[in-house]
Amino acid sequence: MVAPMSRRSPDRTDGGGGARRGRPARGSWLTAAAVARVTGGEVLARGTAAATVTTDSRGDCDGRLFVALRGPNHDGHRYCADALQRGAAGLLIDRQADAAAAIDRLHPAFVVRVPDTGRALLDLAGEHRRRHRARVVGITGSCGKTSTKDWLGAVLAASMPTVRSPASFNNQVGVPLTLFAIDPKTRAAVVEIGTNAPGEIAQLTGVARPDIGIVTCIAPAHLEGLGSLEGVLREKSALPAGLPEDGLCILNGDDASCRAMAEHTRARVQFTSVTRQTDWFATDVRFHALGTTFLLQGERPVTLPRLGTHNVYNALAVIAAACHLGVAEEDVLRTLAAVPSAARRLEPKCAAGVMIFDDTYNMNPQSARAALQAVAGLQAHAGDPGRRLVVFGEMLELGVQSRELHEALGAEVVRTRQDLLLCIGEGAGHIADGALAAGMNGRCVHRVADGNAAFDLLRSLLRPGDRVLCKASRRIGLDRLVDRLQAHLLASVPADAGALEHD
Repeated sequence: MVAPMSRRSPDRTDGGGGARRGRPARGSWLTAAAVARVTGGEVLARGTAAATVTTDSRGDCDGRLFVALRGPNHDGHRYCADALQRGAAGLLIDRQADAAAAIDRLHPAFVVRVPDTGRALLDLAGEHRRRHRARVVGITGSCGKTSTKDWLGAVLAASMPTVRSPASFNNQVGVPLTLFAIDPKTRAAVVEIGTNAPGEIAQLTGVARPDIGIVTCIAPAHLEGLGSLEGVLREKSALPAGLPEDGLCILNGDDASCRAMAEHTRARVQFTSVTRQTDWFATDVRFHALGTTFLLQGERPVTLPRLGTHNVYNALAVIAAACHLGVAEEDVLRTLAAVPSAARRLEPKCAAGVMIFDDTYNMNPQSARAALQAVAGLQAHAGDPGRRLVVFGEMLELGVQSRELHEALGAEVVRTRQDLLLCIGEGAGHIADGALAAGMNGRCVHRVADGNAAFDLLRSLLRPGDRVLCKASRRIGLDRLVDRLQAHLLASVPADAGALEHD
């Protein structure tokens, strides 16, 4: 064991230009000894307790424990010195690291060495969760996780101190960082739990130990890692299976795979539905310019500022979880009605009389079908000359079923009576094949190589009144096409019409 670092005032600024250190964290359990005990690590140097944890040396490190993670394309150990310069209170390194290089005697930071910093981060997050009384809601599913998390987080935050996963912090790094946002005042934490490979949801559920679990739906997604729809079902079932006996499991009752999960949980089960009476159900679902309306339990009118039946399912899950946590139904519905559209998730953008539905955040077969149905559900006004155009990029991570699923989506384009289809890239070309096989007129189906070609074509095709759905897997980068198209359309509006355009 290396000798402890020399102590000095934590507020002192060293002559070498180091950052000013914050005061030691009071009441924090993140001491060198505790970190080593929880992670099975070895204390190389002692110092004051850390307030919380970070994995990013570029952000706020002041008073935090910097966990040096390794990944396929990065090594956090290269940035230990940067973290210390930014005021880190401690370093967590692995056995492969150069311990001497990680210890800087000019800083009073503690250093703990562990076999695997990724595993250690999970262990620390699990201990942090155990030490706090907050009720945790875990959310998984093939799509709808992030929207459901954001809505539920907003609803709960209006009634109690709440934390929720930022962005899509749903993996082995994001879930621990979300849990570390919990403090003694927190009453609820909403945690999104995702997966790319078998065993991840079971692992993350064991760390988060949710009191309430929500499964939005089961659909073909991440098939490269999970193999098949049955593999997706097995993986997602780990959340209901990990709930405690006194917990609550909220399942999509219209999804056969979700219903089957009721057999694998000890918790009480509540189902949601838009087709039948269940614990929480919706009737009379309608789409319109302001979003979606329905009758909750067949009686109470609800308006969501989002399009799509899939969002009704998300809302029902939010209502079920929030009411279980003691939020009045009236308060839940009031907050839901005010939740704005999330960026790039069927987000409406109007320019020059053209309505673009920006759904470029991500794409799998289920979410693509939901988007098509939502746009198709908008009833055109009498005499409205507008057309429905669909711009699709490739769906990634579908494994050996990729071609089949793309072709099936093309058939859905025809079934939902879209007027024009534009497919970008070779992979998305199979969507065009499916649309043609299902009877779509060849003059209404277009294939282009990339976003630049798509922009040129759309610029010549679009006219006022058109509705354009744009969707692809995130890595395709279709959001850049949307931004470019919107800017072009806005620039085409005459100056004296600008005020009307933004009303």
